[in-house]
Amino acid sequence: MSAPSDAPSRQVSDPDHRGNDCILIRSVRDYTPLDDRHLLIRGPANRAYFVTLFEPAFGMRGSVGIGFDSRDDQLCPFGGDAIVFGSLGRDRATVQSISRITAEQEESIMIRFGLREPAEQKAPAPPEVKGAEVEELG
Repeated sequence: MSAPSDAPSRQVSDPDHRGNDCILIRSVRDYTPLDDRHLLIRGPANRAYFVTLFEPAFGMRGSVGIGFDSRDDQLCPFGGDAIVFGSLGRDRATVQSISRITAEQEESIMIRFGLREPAEQKAPAPPEVKGAEVEELG
């Protein structure tokens, strides 16, 4: 299944989209929906996880909160674990992958999904050129 054409392109610094990390559910502190199939989840010690869902969850971004449907106390990308959302918690989307990411990867992902502006890059100063000297005639 290929990604929609409007999906952000993959970067070298991206986390593995087949990530098999798990998150202890009671340690989840925050989440940020990126689009209808991707979100960042903040776990213990401010660790960030990039989560990909099997199917689009169109109501996730407008949802007040999310919950988890898991057979144990961890959210994992296997065993049918899912993100639950919606006003009555009736909507669910199965987790495809979870990858723990670095701060640099998180920054790159936030920029790519349009949630952060790239840092301004200053133009490099022109190199100093050694050459002919100017002599005043008088």
